[in-house]
Amino acid sequence: MNKEQNRALAHRFITEGWGTAPGWDKVWDEMVAPDVVYHFNSEPNPIVGLEANKAFNAELFQGFPTLNSTLEDLLIDGNNIVYRQTLQGKHTGEFLGIPATGKSVKINDFTFLKIANGKIAEWWYDCNLLAAMQQLGVVNL
Repeated sequence: MNKEQNRALAHRFITEGWGTAPGWDKVWDEMVAPDVVYHFNSEPNPIVGLEANKAFNAELFQGFPTLNSTLEDLLIDGNNIVYRQTLQGKHTGEFLGIPATGKSVKINDFTFLKIANGKIAEWWYDCNLLAAMQQLGVVNL
């Protein structure tokens, strides 16, 4: 794929594939490789496979069902895409085992996507979960 096709893919993933967008999972069926490898917040074991990743994403967004994302930066180099977003929302459901607090969070995140055969084949995601936990009041430093 060329740079403009990759830019279009990234924008669609960021908007229509965002976990609070209606039908995001159907968008993933089109855009994400069946054997995708997802590295979430430097966890030692990646999440492998489209269905496992859809289940993980659905669980994450259950805690923040109206989480908004604002695209801040987007860089494309061949079949590699990097973007940074600002995330903001209210914690109204369970998130990573933490019951709803009703508190709001605002953090930044970074995503790195590797595109192969027109689909997202590998994905790295990092955000400051410590800052989110502090804003939720579940961690004090």
